[in-house]
Amino acid sequence: MDLAAEKFKLMEWLISIEDESIVKRLQEIKDETSVSGKSYKISDTEKLFLEAGLKDLKEGSVYSHKDVMREVKEKYGI
Repeated sequence: MDLAAEKFKLMEWLISIEDESIVKRLQEIKDETSVSGKSYKISDTEKLFLEAGLKDLKEGSVYSHKDVMREVKEKYGI
């Protein structure tokens, strides 16, 4: 399959669409699958983990990289 040719065919098809509901659905699919930084959607579980991490950070309940590495070295002799 020639990926560039397939993309071109899709663009031609997209330009010809006149049904607004199809365009909206395609926009939703684009938004759901984009990871370019603009429209990546995270799951509810990911949101919970992020919120918990931010709460820990606010409360000072965190460990520095240096502390973690010291603990690993002491525990595992690495």
